[in-house]
Amino acid sequence: MTSGISYEVLDLRHFTAAMLRPLLAAEERLWSERLHWDYRPSAKLLMQYIDNRMLPGYAAVDAGRVAAYAFCVYEDTKAVVGDVFADPDVADWQPPASGFAGQTPHEIEETLLRHLLETLEHSPHVDRIESQLLLHPAGRHATLFRASGFALYHRLFMTRQLDGIDRYASAPLPAGLELRLWRDDDLQAASRLICECYAGHPDSLINDQYRTVIGSLRFLHNIVRYSGCGTFAPAVSHVITERREPVALVLGSRVSPRAGHITQLCVLPRFRKQGLGRLLLSVAAQALLRHGMNEVSLTVTEANTSAVDLYRREGYVVSHSFDAGVWERNRRA
Repeated sequence: MTSGISYEVLDLRHFTAAMLRPLLAAEERLWSERLHWDYRPSAKLLMQYIDNRMLPGYAAVDAGRVAAYAFCVYEDTKAVVGDVFADPDVADWQPPASGFAGQTPHEIEETLLRHLLETLEHSPHVDRIESQLLLHPAGRHATLFRASGFALYHRLFMTRQLDGIDRYASAPLPAGLELRLWRDDDLQAASRLICECYAGHPDSLINDQYRTVIGSLRFLHNIVRYSGCGTFAPAVSHVITERREPVALVLGSRVSPRAGHITQLCVLPRFRKQGLGRLLLSVAAQALLRHGMNEVSLTVTEANTSAVDLYRREGYVVSHSFDAGVWERNRRA
């Protein structure tokens, strides 16, 4: 797009959802192409927040059109960078009044991110900033994040097709353990399980919710009750118990009509190396297959080599990679 009007960077809360709808439609197409993910439910939720003027962030406007945006959400003294996106069909950006050269979509994303990060870093109530921009390939904004004092962690988006998945259907459980479907009343016990599983784990550096039972419960609520990662699928989600106490679990969701996603897989340390992770992956994938899906995905931190090795053995391949970033005020001091 080429116009004679310079773009402006404005507060996102000045805009209505209708003004961002064409931009979100472009983002929906990219989520579908790159990740086989139906982004429309997330876009619908975003539009509700935008119309309620509840989404802090910035928008880039060119010739009256909102063609890029970035936003964050607050969790107590933490801020989470929710997204940054510029329409990839924008061929050229006109120089703004400040005299910048014409910018590509990537460069305008950098401009919005810089505004957002500077705002957060200068907010006295924000002690920590987290970012996982799943849609963006690893390295896309790494230079900017590092310059802003972020520690970066490489994350993998792994997928496998579901044909032939039933060959592990009869894998046995160790004595004393039981496998059952997820129940609504599992939330409290599962939050304790997740907190124990992630003690000292690399992912607890990326997402501090894993460090406490309360944080893990918030994480579970986001997945199970608020569709924070696709539409939660209770028929796909399973728990392994010992004397009725969870020792391992897998949670799954539907992210498109034909694709599922493993949102959580964890096993207590003392129960590892007994095939429980492999079994849970199998039963979840079989359930996805029964419900009409032909592909399953998951994300994993590259430094978690034991998990990456397990997923590779189970037929998962890396189809995309992205960066997770963490900024802490004390670390910069």
